[in-house]
This record gives sequence, C-alpha cells and structure tokens, in this order.
Amino acid sequence: MEFIISTIFLLLLFLGMFVPYIVFLAVIAVIVFTITTKMIASKTLKVAIIVVVLLYGFVILGSFKTETPDNVYTEIKKIDDNQSLLGLSSEEVVNILGEPDSQSTNKENKKQYVYDAGNVLKESYWGHSYYHDYYNFYVYFDENDKVEDTFIKTLPRED
Repeated sequence: MEFIISTIFLLLLFLGMFVPYIVFLAVIAVIVFTITTKMIASKTLKVAIIVVVLLYGFVILGSFKTETPDNVYTEIKKIDDNQSLLGLSSEEVVNILGEPDSQSTNKENKKQYVYDAGNVLKESYWGHSYYHDYYNFYVYFDENDKVEDTFIKTLPRED
C-alpha cells in the first residue's frame, strides 16, 4: 500500500512539473475544437472564443513562477523549521550563527537578535521578469537569556 501511495505521489509531482505544457496543450485543443466544430456556425463567435482562450492561456502560463532560494536562506530555513535553537543561550546562538546583524530589547526587556536570512529568486515561467525576496531571521530570548522563539520574515520590497 505504501508503494502505491509513493508511486502516486511521485507521478503527481512529475505531472506538476509539466503543468504549463499541459495548459498549453489544453488551449491548443480548445482552439482546434472551436475551429473544426460545426456546432458554432458564426465565424465571429469562433474568433471571439479563440481570442478569449488565448488570453486566459497566456495569463495562466505567465503566472507560473519558479523560486530558487540561496544557500543562506536554505540553511536558516532548516534551522527555523526544526527549531534547533530553542533553549540555547545567546552565546550558543552566536557560536552557531555568528554575531547578529543587530540586536535590541523589546518592551519586556527581552533580547532579540536579527540575522540576514538570505534571499529567494522568483522568476516567471518565461524567465523575463524576476525579483528577489530578502529575509531576516529573528531570534527571541526569554528573561533567562534562553532562545524562546525564532522566525523568518520577508523584508519589504522597494518597488
């Protein structure tokens, strides 16, 4: 049973890689059907259907994006996901991550470290437009100077 579930998951993953091509083939199939069908007698209506299908196809295909994280983001994300810093002292955090880019205290007098968490390159499917999302990694300490919480936050873009 586990083999079947794994196989189905791999097939869906493999199929997901080809979604833009499947959408493209579906658009072509609708256009060919519209041109060849006798059910639609009006040439104007056929042309209108083809134009609408093409517009939707370009919108769908143009919206696909690839995301490529850099090594820093990948490592920090791994640390944040597995919560490996929880309970460590500030000295231990500095030994693992190095000196923070900045540190401050909040209203409750608890310490906070901020680290650069790298970036993720986001590209459109066609590769003509791209941008980077930059991230900070926040480490919060409790009153005993032990890590209480961590999280990654996207920096605002300057568009």
